[in-house]
Amino acid sequence: MKRALWIGFAAAMLAIPVAAMVARAQRARLPSYGAVPSFSLVDQDGAKFDRAQLDGKVWVADFVFTGCSLACPRLTEEMAKLQKLVAGNDKVRLISISVDPERDTPERLKAYAAGFRADARQWKFLTGPAKQIEDAVVNGFKQGLSKEPDSAEKDGFAILHGTRFVLVDQHGQIRGFYDAQDSAEMARLRAHLTGLVE
Repeated sequence: MKRALWIGFAAAMLAIPVAAMVARAQRARLPSYGAVPSFSLVDQDGAKFDRAQLDGKVWVADFVFTGCSLACPRLTEEMAKLQKLVAGNDKVRLISISVDPERDTPERLKAYAAGFRADARQWKFLTGPAKQIEDAVVNGFKQGLSKEPDSAEKDGFAILHGTRFVLVDQHGQIRGFYDAQDSAEMARLRAHLTGLVE
């Protein structure tokens, strides 16, 4: 009986460094797609929010707008699932950047966030000047973004944007892109996110 307890104890003690080594190896295997440049926007509470506030955090970004009825609800639902996964973990932040800043005021984003039970301490919805948004999305996060004429839309144009999540490490380096409409990709994102945090 004592021998079995000692074997179990030794196995448990060995598992801790092995798990740490596996997490480190996984982090090392993730590619690096370059640093996210600085940006300065406004969150859903009207407070200034800049890139420096994410230093030392692992974070996930996506790109949505409140008037979107196609891809954006799916993106935001997937982000809400990530919020449940990392709830209370101060090392992680979630960032949703509006690609329709002319209409998405902080007040409108706050109401939208409430519909998904977003915890403002961990999940920020950002808006700001259109040029800064475009620079951040296209040049910083390497995502497509355009306005195209569309007579079927109330305002005469459609906003086309990427549906990928962007995973960023503690040093501001992009470590992966994940299609929100692919469940296998979302599983990969969850695994990579938790691997970076450990």
